Amino acid sequence: MNARSGPRDVRIAAGFLVGAQMLAAGGAVAVNLLAAFVLSPSGRGDLAFGLQLAYFFSVFALMGLERPFIAARSGRFGTEYSVFVRMAAPGALCILPIVILATMVSPFSTSWLWMGVLAVAAYTTLNSLVHALRVAYVCSREWKWFAANAAVTQLIIVVGAGLLVLLRVDDPVMWMWIYAASALPAVAMLFLAPSSWKREAPTRAETRGLRRRGWMLLLSDFSNTAMLRSDRLLLPMLSSSAALGLYVTVATVLEMATWPVQQWVDASLRSWSKSFSSTPPRIFHLIARSILLLMFFASLLAAAAFAMIGFVLPVSYQPATVVIIPLAVSAVVFGVTRVQQGLLIALDSPGRVSIVEIIGTGASLLAYLALIPSLGMLGAAYGSIIGYSACAAAGGIALIQVSRKRPTSAVVDECDEDAKACIPPAAADTEARTESELAMNDTGCQHPDQMRK
Repeated sequence: MNARSGPRDVRIAAGFLVGAQMLAAGGAVAVNLLAAFVLSPSGRGDLAFGLQLAYFFSVFALMGLERPFIAARSGRFGTEYSVFVRMAAPGALCILPIVILATMVSPFSTSWLWMGVLAVAAYTTLNSLVHALRVAYVCSREWKWFAANAAVTQLIIVVGAGLLVLLRVDDPVMWMWIYAASALPAVAMLFLAPSSWKREAPTRAETRGLRRRGWMLLLSDFSNTAMLRSDRLLLPMLSSSAALGLYVTVATVLEMATWPVQQWVDASLRSWSKSFSSTPPRIFHLIARSILLLMFFASLLAAAAFAMIGFVLPVSYQPATVVIIPLAVSAVVFGVTRVQQGLLIALDSPGRVSIVEIIGTGASLLAYLALIPSLGMLGAAYGSIIGYSACAAAGGIALIQVSRKRPTSAVVDECDEDAKACIPPAAADTEARTESELAMNDTGCQHPDQMRK
């Protein structure tokens, strides 16, 4: 079943994407609050560090395939899920030894051998399946499996966290296993979701094209993750696990400000790719609307963070209030960079995306190394603003260059051979019926919709 194109179906598709993001946001806030009642800032920092390792290495497991796959394919949920998992499986297996070694030598405040190491490795692998589920939904718009996984995943996390609080479990390793267990529904759906692999599997040429574009974007994905998460990876090394525990309590809330825009960008790739081949992109218009939405959500979540720390969390978390405003600013700037890079991919310039991400990552790392040793978590927050701003500046320059070089009436036939190889005939036929652009206009989101990393 190919993705449908009616306005009502588009609105439903966008609604479920946003709904899943809101469900995840609620789960994240709930766990954030529950963990603070039994975990000290150091223990909370250890849990955050373990999660960051899993998220970071999941990028390599996926081999940059998400965005090329979404831009190229359309079909049944089970089929697209199976296809994507089979393509990503080699990367997930290859990265496991590195995950284990990195966890063994990480600066946890307590010992994570060996149950903690296994928990991080398990969550890294299973988290790749969660990404695959989202890719399958965007390609198919079959919402039932996606919605069921989103609901059950958050239920496992929240109920598990609640049980650990009732039992007064203050071991962050046990909390890490709750996250690993939350990905088990994605494993079950590999066997439960109906698929037609033999009839709709990509050809060798299509697979090579997808992998080629994935490898081109892998450096971008790595740089994006490094820029987004290196603050949390470096804080325990350059400051302390307690500083990370305080920092992540706020960062978990403020990063949600970028989620609607990220979801909109990911869902819009096929639509933009098609429309930009015949009409000039309205770059300024898209980015301006995104900034307004980002500022609204960042302000709302900053107020929520102040209230959470002031009225709900233990007194030991009060020092975290100093990073709320800087992290709100960094969330707005980071959201702008996501829109810029989605536009560059739609304009068939994945190489520039990687260059932009490298610039942002380099600026972030230099800022973190310079500021965290003296300012601690405040240095990480300021470093994020510096790195994201450098990325936004580089992205703006890249967009100007691409727009000036692009003919005003470009046609699809002018695309390079690599891009053609990535788009099978079935996907090309349905490409014009994509969900996002109509969804954003129909739902009144005014061009910002998806949340992430």
